[in-house]
Amino acid sequence: MERTQYQGIYQRHSENRRNPKDGKIDVCFYYSLKVDGLKKWIKVGWKSEGYSVQIARDLRANHMQALRHGQMLNQMDAPPSDNDQKTSLTFGDAWKIYSEKWLPNLSRSQDEQRRYENHIAPQFADWTLDQIKTIDLEDFKHKLLAKSLSPATTKHILGNVRRVYNKMIEWEFYDGRVPTIGLKMPKIDNGRIRYLTPEEADLLLTEVKKRSITWWRISSISLHSGLRLGEILALTKSDLDLANGLIHVRNGKTGTRMAHMNDVLKSIFEEMKLSSQTALLFPSKNGTVIESKDASKTFGRVVKALGFNPEGTDERQKVVFHTLRHTFGSWLAIDGVPLYTISKLMGHVSIEMTQRYAHLCPDVKQEAVAKIAKMASFPTQTKISYSA
Repeated sequence: MERTQYQGIYQRHSENRRNPKDGKIDVCFYYSLKVDGLKKWIKVGWKSEGYSVQIARDLRANHMQALRHGQMLNQMDAPPSDNDQKTSLTFGDAWKIYSEKWLPNLSRSQDEQRRYENHIAPQFADWTLDQIKTIDLEDFKHKLLAKSLSPATTKHILGNVRRVYNKMIEWEFYDGRVPTIGLKMPKIDNGRIRYLTPEEADLLLTEVKKRSITWWRISSISLHSGLRLGEILALTKSDLDLANGLIHVRNGKTGTRMAHMNDVLKSIFEEMKLSSQTALLFPSKNGTVIESKDASKTFGRVVKALGFNPEGTDERQKVVFHTLRHTFGSWLAIDGVPLYTISKLMGHVSIEMTQRYAHLCPDVKQEAVAKIAKMASFPTQTKISYSA
C-alpha cells in the first residue's frame, strides 16, 4: 500500500492484474478516514475501471462532508491486505497465468485454448475468482447444453474452469472456494460400442494406404498398440525402443506409460528410418504437431467411401479414428486377455474405464460353475430308511 500526494489517499499495484487499455500493471485506489476515533478503509476501485487518484480524493471529501452532517455511508472496509489482492484476480487474469505456466505441458493444449476463447471467456473473463459461484456455473452449464453442445464437450469446458481454480490455489494466487465443488457434471454416455472385424480392419487399412502412407502408418499404430491419436502424433524417435519393443508414451492427462510393439509395429518404425532423435514421427508441414481436428480428413473420406457410417447411425456405433483403439481393446478381450492387463496396455486411469470390454470376454464364470457341477457329481446314493 503506497501513500499518494493527497492526504488519506492510497494506491496498491497488482502483481498479476493488468489494465486492458494499455497493458500496464493495474492500480487500485483507497482512502481512509476516522469514524468515532477508529480508522476506516474504503476501496474506491481500479484504474482499469476508470478510477483515478483524483476521483478517490473527491470521494473522500464527499464522505467526510456526509459524516459531518450525520450521514453514515455504508462503505466501510477493513484495511486492505494481501488477501484482497487474491480475491481481485479475474478469471481472465487467472487464465493468462494458467496458459503461460501450465498449458504448454498438455498434449492437446489447443483444445483447451479453443474452449476458453469460444465459451469461457465471453462469460467469465471479467469476473473475479471469488465472484463466480456454483449457481453461476449451473446456469452456464445449462446455457452450453441449450446451444446443442454435447454433454461431453460441456463437461470438458467445466473441467477447464476447475483446473484453472486448482492451479491458482496450488500456486497461491487464490485461496477462496472452488465453485465447481458441488456442481453436478453432465452425464455422459458416449462409450464406443462399434469395433471392427478383422476383415473390416484389413479393408479399411488397405484403402487408407492407397491414399496416404502416413495415415496408414498412424492408423496401423493405433490398431496394433491402442494408442490415442494425440499420443501417436506427439511421438518422436527418442520415444521408440526398437531393441526391447517398447514405446514411451507421453500424455498430459494420464502421465507417461510404456506401450508394447508387435512385429507389425517394429516393421513400420524400422521402415521410417528417422535421423534426428527429437524429430516428430508425423510432423505437420511446418514441422509442428498435427492438430487432432485435422486428423480425420483422410481417414474420414475412406470411412465414408466404404459406407461404414450410413445415415442415422448412432454416434457410439460410428466408425471414427478412435474405433481403431477401441478395436484393439475389444480384440484383446475377445481373446481372453484379463481386463487388468487391457487397462494397463491402453493407459486407462481406472479399471472402471476398461469395464466396457467386459461383455466381450469369454464366459469364464460359466465355465467355472460348470467345473463345480462336475466335482459335485457323486454316485447315486442308496435310499436310507428310518425306523421308528
